[in-house]
Amino acid sequence: MSPFDDIRKLVENLPPSDLTKTEALQERIGKTRQSLEPLGGLGGAVSWLAQWQQAETPMITNPLVGVFIGTHDVARYVLEADPVQGAKTRFAEISRGHSGIRGIAGAESAIFKVYEMGLEVPSKDMRTQASLTERECAAAIAYGMEIVVDEPDIIAIGDAGFGSATAAAGIARALYGGASGYWAGGEGATARRRIEAVEQAAQTHKAVLDDPLEVLRCFGGRDIAGIFGALLAARHQKIPVLLDGYVVCAAAAVLHALNPSAIDHCLAAHISVEPAHAALLDRIGKTALLDFGLGIGDGSGAAMTIGVVRAACAGARELLKG
Repeated sequence: MSPFDDIRKLVENLPPSDLTKTEALQERIGKTRQSLEPLGGLGGAVSWLAQWQQAETPMITNPLVGVFIGTHDVARYVLEADPVQGAKTRFAEISRGHSGIRGIAGAESAIFKVYEMGLEVPSKDMRTQASLTERECAAAIAYGMEIVVDEPDIIAIGDAGFGSATAAAGIARALYGGASGYWAGGEGATARRRIEAVEQAAQTHKAVLDDPLEVLRCFGGRDIAGIFGALLAARHQKIPVLLDGYVVCAAAAVLHALNPSAIDHCLAAHISVEPAHAALLDRIGKTALLDFGLGIGDGSGAAMTIGVVRAACAGARELLKG
């Protein structure tokens, strides 16, 4: 029996979603101001939250912000840096030091967790070998599924892995084809090395490109596999998720490739300035709610969006009093 067998079953056998609350809420808000659209584009976010919380007047009282950090050996080539030390530095900054995401989560009164995904054991260099074994990948997915244990009513997910952007570009190139430069673009020597790494990895692993789980295993790494697990667990528990930047959306893309309805509970919180984030959102059928002009995918944009959606929910409640 393969370690992936149970994961495939979980992806295939998803609980159905119920649109009853969403339809009722949209009808009630529509009657309050007719064609004025008092919540604008945020009305869709409120309806989405109503669907997954199964509440006619949704609200956010127990949000969770989760940041995954992993180590990718391909970063040794792309970033010309020690991936273990780089990941440890990021972990220290986010978990104990000064970081924007930590402050934003605090401002939103959110549970804040950093998921350390084997920082001292980098995933293998995807240019020449699979990032993880099947057992390692399945274990990382299972670990990520623990994100639901606090029973949050909404989850914002970010990634601060070292080398994760290269891994995410490799996943996107593997799932959707196209030029490596399209998915791993940018300017300068680092971008050129990233493009080269993605192209080499695509050739090394060309035999597995028709299996999204194998794509995750060969290109991903522990943090991206963990995010995949978090998204899958949240879908089974019907917990709404705010997607952050490029790396998080790459994990969502793997789940979407296996079963498009598996990310129905996800909302694209914002669009970042990371190369190809917009293209990736398009492939998974998501439209970003907001644009903060952020160039980082550590969860900052998704965490800030919690407050915006919470305010929209409060507005909806007031409208419905009339």
